[in-house]
Amino acid sequence: MEKGMEISTMKEITTELHQDFCCGQFEKGFMTRVQFFNLLEQCSYCIFPAGFVGILGNILIIVTYFNIGLSSSINISYVALAFSDFFCVLSNMWMALCSLPVFKRFAGQYFFPGAISSLTGAWVCECFTRITAYMTAFISMERCLSVMMPLKVSSIFTRGRTSAAVIVIYGLNIALASYGFVIIRFVKKFSPFYNKTIVTTNYAWSPLLEDVYNFVLIFQSFPALMIPLVTVIVCTAFLSLSLRRSAAWRRSMVSTDQTSDERDKSLDKLPAARQRNLKEIQLAKTVVLVAVVFIVCSSPNAINVLVASVLPEYRATGRYGILFRFTNFITFALSMVNSSSNFFIYLSTGSIFRRTLKRILCLSSKTDKPFTKQVET
Repeated sequence: MEKGMEISTMKEITTELHQDFCCGQFEKGFMTRVQFFNLLEQCSYCIFPAGFVGILGNILIIVTYFNIGLSSSINISYVALAFSDFFCVLSNMWMALCSLPVFKRFAGQYFFPGAISSLTGAWVCECFTRITAYMTAFISMERCLSVMMPLKVSSIFTRGRTSAAVIVIYGLNIALASYGFVIIRFVKKFSPFYNKTIVTTNYAWSPLLEDVYNFVLIFQSFPALMIPLVTVIVCTAFLSLSLRRSAAWRRSMVSTDQTSDERDKSLDKLPAARQRNLKEIQLAKTVVLVAVVFIVCSSPNAINVLVASVLPEYRATGRYGILFRFTNFITFALSMVNSSSNFFIYLSTGSIFRRTLKRILCLSSKTDKPFTKQVET
Protein backbone atom coordinates (compact mmCIF):
# COMPACT_ATOMS: atom_id res chain seq x y z
CA MET A 1 0.00 0.00 0.00
CA GLU A 2 2.74 2.42 1.00
CA LYS A 3 4.76 1.45 -2.07
CA GLY A 4 1.78 2.21 -4.32
CA MET A 5 1.27 5.60 -2.70
CA GLU A 6 4.98 6.32 -3.11
CA ILE A 7 4.89 5.55 -6.83
CA SER A 8 1.72 7.62 -7.25
CA THR A 9 3.30 10.56 -5.44
CA MET A 10 6.43 10.25 -7.56
CA LYS A 11 4.37 10.40 -10.77
CA GLU A 12 2.51 13.48 -9.56
CA ILE A 13 5.75 15.26 -8.71
CA THR A 14 7.30 14.19 -12.02
CA THR A 15 4.31 15.60 -13.87
CA GLU A 16 4.45 18.84 -11.91
CA LEU A 17 8.16 19.34 -12.47
CA HIS A 18 7.74 18.73 -16.20
CA GLN A 19 4.61 20.86 -16.59
CA ASP A 20 6.34 24.02 -17.75
CA PHE A 21 9.04 22.27 -19.73
CA CYS A 22 7.06 19.77 -21.73
CA CYS A 23 3.89 21.37 -22.94
CA GLY A 24 1.63 24.35 -22.81
CA GLN A 25 -0.96 24.99 -20.20
CA PHE A 26 -3.86 23.80 -22.37
CA GLU A 27 -2.34 20.82 -24.14
CA LYS A 28 -4.24 18.80 -26.71
CA GLY A 29 -3.38 15.44 -28.22
CA PHE A 30 -4.24 11.80 -28.61
CA MET A 31 -2.61 10.86 -25.29
CA THR A 32 -2.13 12.40 -21.87
CA ARG A 33 1.21 13.45 -20.43
CA VAL A 34 1.27 10.42 -18.11
CA GLN A 35 0.54 8.06 -21.01
CA PHE A 36 3.33 9.67 -23.00
CA PHE A 37 5.88 9.17 -20.21
CA ASN A 38 4.73 5.57 -19.74
CA LEU A 39 5.26 4.98 -23.46
CA LEU A 40 8.78 6.39 -23.21
CA GLU A 41 9.54 4.06 -20.31
CA GLN A 42 8.40 0.97 -22.22
CA CYS A 43 10.19 1.89 -25.45
CA SER A 44 13.42 2.75 -23.66
CA TYR A 45 14.11 -0.92 -23.02
CA CYS A 46 14.12 -1.53 -26.79
CA ILE A 47 16.51 1.36 -27.43
CA PHE A 48 19.47 -0.19 -25.61
CA PRO A 49 19.98 -3.35 -27.74
CA ALA A 50 19.80 -1.30 -30.95
CA GLY A 51 22.01 1.36 -29.38
CA PHE A 52 24.76 -1.10 -28.44
CA VAL A 53 24.74 -2.43 -32.01
CA GLY A 54 25.03 1.12 -33.35
CA ILE A 55 27.85 2.11 -31.00
CA LEU A 56 29.84 -1.06 -31.68
CA GLY A 57 29.25 -0.79 -35.43
CA ASN A 58 30.43 2.83 -35.65
CA ILE A 59 33.50 2.10 -33.53
CA LEU A 60 34.39 -0.74 -35.91
CA ILE A 61 33.85 1.58 -38.89
CA ILE A 62 36.22 4.19 -37.44
CA VAL A 63 38.89 1.63 -36.51
CA THR A 64 38.62 -0.13 -39.87
CA TYR A 65 38.95 3.03 -41.95
CA PHE A 66 41.88 4.23 -39.90
CA ASN A 67 43.53 0.90 -40.73
CA ILE A 68 42.62 1.24 -44.41
CA GLY A 69 44.08 4.75 -44.40
CA LEU A 70 42.79 8.28 -44.86
CA SER A 71 44.66 8.94 -48.09
CA SER A 72 41.33 9.11 -49.94
CA SER A 73 38.77 11.87 -49.43
CA ILE A 74 35.88 9.38 -49.36
CA ASN A 75 37.48 7.54 -46.44
CA ILE A 76 37.75 10.81 -44.51
CA SER A 77 34.06 11.42 -45.16
CA TYR A 78 33.16 7.92 -43.99
CA VAL A 79 35.05 8.43 -40.73
CA ALA A 80 33.41 11.82 -40.15
CA LEU A 81 30.00 10.25 -40.81
CA ALA A 82 30.75 7.43 -38.36
CA PHE A 83 31.69 9.93 -35.62
CA SER A 84 28.41 11.84 -36.01
CA ASP A 85 26.46 8.57 -36.08
CA PHE A 86 28.24 7.43 -32.91
CA PHE A 87 27.25 10.53 -30.94
CA CYS A 88 23.73 10.40 -32.36
CA VAL A 89 23.28 6.85 -31.04
CA LEU A 90 24.96 7.75 -27.74
CA SER A 91 22.63 10.70 -27.12
CA ASN A 92 19.63 8.50 -27.94
CA MET A 93 20.78 5.96 -25.37
CA TRP A 94 21.21 8.73 -22.79
CA MET A 95 17.61 9.81 -23.36
CA ALA A 96 16.48 6.19 -23.05
CA LEU A 97 18.43 5.80 -19.81
CA CYS A 98 16.76 8.88 -18.36
CA SER A 99 13.36 7.32 -19.12
CA LEU A 100 14.00 4.11 -17.17
CA PRO A 101 12.17 3.99 -13.80
CA VAL A 102 15.19 2.53 -11.98
CA PHE A 103 17.47 5.33 -13.15
CA LYS A 104 14.86 8.00 -12.50
CA ARG A 105 14.45 6.85 -8.89
CA PHE A 106 18.20 7.17 -8.36
CA ALA A 107 18.92 10.30 -10.41
CA GLY A 108 15.73 12.02 -9.25
CA GLN A 109 17.44 12.75 -5.95
CA TYR A 110 19.80 15.13 -7.75
CA PHE A 111 18.14 16.24 -11.02
CA PHE A 112 14.97 15.71 -13.02
CA PRO A 113 15.98 13.19 -15.73
CA GLY A 114 13.18 14.06 -18.18
CA ALA A 115 14.02 17.75 -18.38
CA ILE A 116 17.79 17.32 -18.27
CA SER A 117 17.79 14.66 -21.00
CA SER A 118 15.68 16.87 -23.26
CA LEU A 119 18.48 19.44 -23.25
CA THR A 120 21.59 17.26 -23.00
CA GLY A 121 20.15 14.42 -25.07
CA ALA A 122 17.56 15.69 -27.55
CA TRP A 123 19.45 18.85 -28.49
CA VAL A 124 22.71 16.93 -28.91
CA CYS A 125 20.96 14.25 -30.97
CA GLU A 126 19.43 16.90 -33.24
CA CYS A 127 22.85 18.46 -33.72
CA PHE A 128 24.56 15.25 -34.81
CA THR A 129 21.54 14.22 -36.88
CA ARG A 130 22.06 17.39 -38.94
CA ILE A 131 25.78 16.66 -39.19
CA THR A 132 24.93 13.18 -40.48
CA ALA A 133 22.58 14.77 -43.02
CA TYR A 134 25.25 17.13 -44.35
CA MET A 135 27.91 14.41 -44.43
CA THR A 136 25.57 12.10 -46.36
CA ALA A 137 24.84 14.91 -48.82
CA PHE A 138 28.56 15.63 -49.17
CA ILE A 139 29.37 11.97 -49.87
CA SER A 140 26.50 11.65 -52.36
CA MET A 141 27.60 14.78 -54.21
CA GLU A 142 31.18 13.53 -54.39
CA ARG A 143 30.05 10.24 -55.94
CA CYS A 144 27.87 12.07 -58.46
CA LEU A 145 30.76 14.24 -59.57
CA SER A 146 32.99 11.17 -59.82
CA VAL A 147 30.53 9.73 -62.35
CA MET A 148 30.08 13.00 -64.25
CA MET A 149 33.75 14.09 -64.17
CA PRO A 150 35.85 11.02 -63.34
CA LEU A 151 39.12 12.68 -64.37
CA LYS A 152 38.59 15.86 -62.37
CA VAL A 153 36.97 14.63 -59.17
CA SER A 154 40.30 13.79 -57.52
CA SER A 155 41.45 17.39 -57.99
CA ILE A 156 38.16 18.79 -56.67
CA PHE A 157 37.78 16.61 -53.57
CA THR A 158 41.29 16.62 -52.16
CA ARG A 159 42.16 15.52 -48.64
CA GLY A 160 42.61 19.12 -47.53
CA ARG A 161 39.33 20.35 -48.97
CA THR A 162 37.41 17.38 -47.61
CA SER A 163 38.91 17.89 -44.14
CA ALA A 164 38.03 21.59 -44.30
CA ALA A 165 34.46 20.76 -45.34
CA VAL A 166 34.12 18.33 -42.43
CA ILE A 167 35.36 20.98 -39.98
CA VAL A 168 32.89 23.55 -41.37
CA ILE A 169 29.98 21.10 -41.18
CA TYR A 170 30.75 20.13 -37.60
CA GLY A 171 31.49 23.69 -36.48
CA LEU A 172 28.39 25.24 -38.05
CA ASN A 173 25.98 22.66 -36.65
CA ILE A 174 27.50 22.65 -33.16
CA ALA A 175 27.29 26.46 -33.10
CA LEU A 176 23.69 26.26 -34.28
CA ALA A 177 22.79 23.79 -31.53
CA SER A 178 24.44 25.85 -28.80
CA TYR A 179 21.55 28.33 -28.80
CA GLY A 180 19.50 25.69 -26.99
CA PHE A 181 21.64 26.19 -23.90
CA VAL A 182 20.78 29.90 -24.05
CA ILE A 183 17.02 29.51 -24.38
CA ILE A 184 16.81 26.59 -21.93
CA ARG A 185 18.34 27.24 -18.52
CA PHE A 186 19.30 24.93 -15.70
CA VAL A 187 17.34 25.92 -12.59
CA LYS A 188 16.86 24.55 -9.10
CA LYS A 189 13.43 23.56 -7.87
CA PHE A 190 12.26 22.16 -4.55
CA SER A 191 11.03 18.55 -4.63
CA PRO A 192 8.47 17.68 -1.92
CA PHE A 193 9.04 13.98 -2.57
CA TYR A 194 12.75 14.11 -1.68
CA ASN A 195 12.36 17.16 0.56
CA LYS A 196 15.32 18.79 -1.16
CA THR A 197 16.18 21.03 -4.09
CA ILE A 198 16.96 19.30 -7.39
CA VAL A 199 18.11 20.57 -10.79
CA THR A 200 15.66 20.87 -13.67
CA THR A 201 15.28 23.14 -16.70
CA ASN A 202 13.13 26.08 -17.66
CA TYR A 203 12.62 28.14 -20.80
CA ALA A 204 14.02 31.67 -20.50
CA TRP A 205 11.49 33.44 -22.71
CA SER A 206 11.89 37.03 -23.83
CA PRO A 207 10.92 38.87 -27.04
CA LEU A 208 14.51 38.70 -28.29
CA LEU A 209 14.96 35.02 -27.45
CA GLU A 210 11.64 34.18 -29.07
CA ASP A 211 12.72 35.93 -32.28
CA VAL A 212 16.03 34.05 -32.20
CA TYR A 213 14.18 30.78 -31.58
CA ASN A 214 11.84 31.37 -34.54
CA PHE A 215 14.75 32.28 -36.82
CA VAL A 216 16.80 29.23 -35.87
CA LEU A 217 13.75 26.97 -36.18
CA ILE A 218 13.12 28.24 -39.71
CA PHE A 219 16.80 27.79 -40.51
CA GLN A 220 16.64 24.23 -39.20
CA SER A 221 13.59 23.53 -41.34
CA PHE A 222 14.94 24.72 -44.67
CA PRO A 223 18.74 25.04 -44.99
CA ALA A 224 19.70 22.65 -42.18
CA LEU A 225 17.31 19.84 -43.11
CA MET A 226 15.73 20.36 -46.52
CA ILE A 227 18.89 21.27 -48.46
CA PRO A 228 20.86 18.11 -47.55
CA LEU A 229 17.74 15.97 -47.92
CA VAL A 230 16.98 17.30 -51.41
CA THR A 231 20.66 17.00 -52.36
CA VAL A 232 20.75 13.36 -51.27
CA ILE A 233 17.52 12.58 -53.15
CA VAL A 234 18.78 14.14 -56.41
CA CYS A 235 22.22 12.54 -56.17
CA THR A 236 20.73 9.16 -55.26
CA ALA A 237 18.43 9.26 -58.29
CA PHE A 238 21.38 10.07 -60.55
CA LEU A 239 23.57 7.34 -59.05
CA SER A 240 20.74 4.81 -59.29
CA LEU A 241 20.39 5.48 -63.03
CA SER A 242 24.14 5.13 -63.41
CA LEU A 243 24.08 1.82 -61.55
CA ARG A 244 21.27 0.49 -63.73
CA ARG A 245 23.26 1.27 -66.88
CA SER A 246 26.30 -0.57 -65.52
CA ALA A 247 24.40 -3.51 -63.98
CA ALA A 248 24.47 -5.71 -67.10
CA TRP A 249 28.19 -5.11 -67.63
CA ARG A 250 28.90 -5.86 -63.99
CA ARG A 251 26.98 -9.15 -64.13
CA SER A 252 29.05 -10.17 -67.13
CA MET A 253 32.26 -9.55 -65.18
CA VAL A 254 31.36 -11.16 -61.83
CA SER A 255 28.81 -13.87 -61.09
CA THR A 256 25.98 -12.79 -58.79
CA ASP A 257 25.79 -16.33 -57.34
CA GLN A 258 29.18 -16.01 -55.68
CA THR A 259 29.66 -15.28 -52.01
CA SER A 260 31.24 -12.01 -50.88
CA ASP A 261 34.67 -13.63 -50.46
CA GLU A 262 34.44 -15.30 -53.89
CA ARG A 263 33.47 -11.98 -55.51
CA ASP A 264 36.43 -10.27 -53.85
CA LYS A 265 38.81 -12.92 -55.24
CA SER A 266 37.17 -12.69 -58.68
CA LEU A 267 37.79 -8.95 -58.73
CA ASP A 268 41.47 -9.50 -57.93
CA LYS A 269 41.86 -11.68 -61.05
CA LEU A 270 40.48 -9.04 -63.42
CA PRO A 271 42.71 -6.53 -65.27
CA ALA A 272 43.50 -3.32 -63.38
CA ALA A 273 41.21 -1.14 -65.53
CA ARG A 274 38.24 -3.42 -65.04
CA GLN A 275 38.97 -3.66 -61.31
CA ARG A 276 38.81 0.12 -61.03
CA ASN A 277 35.51 0.25 -62.90
CA LEU A 278 33.95 -2.47 -60.79
CA LYS A 279 35.19 -0.87 -57.58
CA GLU A 280 33.69 2.46 -58.64
CA ILE A 281 30.38 0.68 -59.18
CA GLN A 282 30.63 -0.97 -55.75
CA LEU A 283 31.41 2.38 -54.16
CA ALA A 284 28.43 4.00 -55.88
CA LYS A 285 26.22 1.14 -54.69
CA THR A 286 27.41 1.70 -51.12
CA VAL A 287 26.62 5.40 -51.30
CA VAL A 288 23.18 4.72 -52.80
CA LEU A 289 22.28 2.29 -50.00
CA VAL A 290 23.48 4.73 -47.33
CA ALA A 291 21.50 7.51 -49.01
CA VAL A 292 18.29 5.49 -49.33
CA VAL A 293 18.33 4.59 -45.62
CA PHE A 294 19.01 8.25 -44.81
CA ILE A 295 16.09 9.45 -46.97
CA VAL A 296 13.64 7.00 -45.39
CA CYS A 297 14.73 7.82 -41.83
CA SER A 298 15.16 11.59 -42.22
CA SER A 299 12.07 12.61 -44.19
CA PRO A 300 9.69 12.38 -41.16
CA ASN A 301 12.00 14.64 -39.13
CA ALA A 302 12.16 17.22 -41.91
CA ILE A 303 8.36 17.27 -42.16
CA ASN A 304 7.99 17.49 -38.38
CA VAL A 305 10.32 20.48 -38.03
CA LEU A 306 8.75 22.15 -41.07
CA VAL A 307 5.29 21.91 -39.49
CA ALA A 308 6.63 23.23 -36.18
CA SER A 309 8.11 26.27 -37.93
CA VAL A 310 4.73 27.09 -39.50
CA LEU A 311 2.46 26.30 -36.51
CA PRO A 312 3.70 27.86 -33.23
CA GLU A 313 1.24 25.74 -31.21
CA TYR A 314 2.91 22.61 -32.54
CA ARG A 315 6.03 22.98 -30.40
CA ALA A 316 7.32 21.66 -27.08
CA THR A 317 5.67 24.49 -25.13
CA GLY A 318 2.64 24.83 -27.39
CA ARG A 319 -0.87 23.51 -27.13
CA TYR A 320 0.07 20.37 -29.06
CA GLY A 321 3.28 19.77 -27.13
CA ILE A 322 2.54 16.10 -26.42
CA LEU A 323 1.98 15.35 -30.11
CA PHE A 324 5.16 17.27 -30.98
CA ARG A 325 7.23 15.33 -28.45
CA PHE A 326 5.70 12.00 -29.53
CA THR A 327 6.63 12.73 -33.15
CA ASN A 328 10.10 13.76 -32.01
CA PHE A 329 10.43 10.43 -30.22
CA ILE A 330 9.63 8.62 -33.48
CA THR A 331 12.13 10.71 -35.44
CA PHE A 332 14.84 10.11 -32.82
CA ALA A 333 14.26 6.36 -33.11
CA LEU A 334 14.54 6.61 -36.90
CA SER A 335 17.74 8.63 -36.61
CA MET A 336 19.25 5.86 -34.48
CA VAL A 337 18.25 3.28 -37.09
CA ASN A 338 19.97 5.40 -39.73
CA SER A 339 23.08 5.83 -37.59
CA SER A 340 23.27 2.10 -36.80
CA SER A 341 22.81 0.70 -40.31
CA ASN A 342 25.94 1.92 -42.11
CA PHE A 343 28.15 -0.81 -40.65
CA PHE A 344 26.03 -3.52 -42.25
CA ILE A 345 25.96 -1.64 -45.56
CA TYR A 346 29.75 -1.31 -45.64
CA LEU A 347 30.10 -4.96 -44.64
CA SER A 348 27.86 -6.15 -47.48
CA THR A 349 29.21 -3.91 -50.27
CA GLY A 350 32.81 -3.00 -49.35
CA SER A 351 35.41 -5.61 -50.31
CA ILE A 352 38.35 -3.79 -48.72
CA PHE A 353 36.24 -3.01 -45.65
CA ARG A 354 35.47 -6.72 -45.21
CA ARG A 355 39.11 -7.74 -45.63
CA THR A 356 40.38 -5.14 -43.22
CA LEU A 357 37.73 -5.92 -40.62
CA LYS A 358 38.54 -9.64 -40.83
CA ARG A 359 42.21 -8.86 -40.37
CA ILE A 360 41.47 -6.69 -37.33
CA LEU A 361 39.24 -9.37 -35.81
CA CYS A 362 41.77 -12.09 -36.75
CA LEU A 363 39.21 -13.81 -39.01
CA SER A 364 41.15 -13.64 -42.28
CA SER A 365 42.26 -16.88 -43.93
CA LYS A 366 45.73 -17.64 -45.20
CA THR A 367 44.54 -17.43 -48.81
CA ASP A 368 43.34 -13.85 -48.49
CA LYS A 369 45.17 -11.28 -50.57
CA PRO A 370 47.73 -9.22 -48.61
CA PHE A 371 46.30 -5.96 -47.35
CA THR A 372 47.19 -2.70 -49.08
CA LYS A 373 45.98 0.75 -48.13
CA GLN A 374 43.77 2.21 -50.85
CA VAL A 375 40.39 3.71 -51.57
CA GLU A 376 37.57 1.81 -49.87
CA THR A 377 35.10 0.02 -52.11
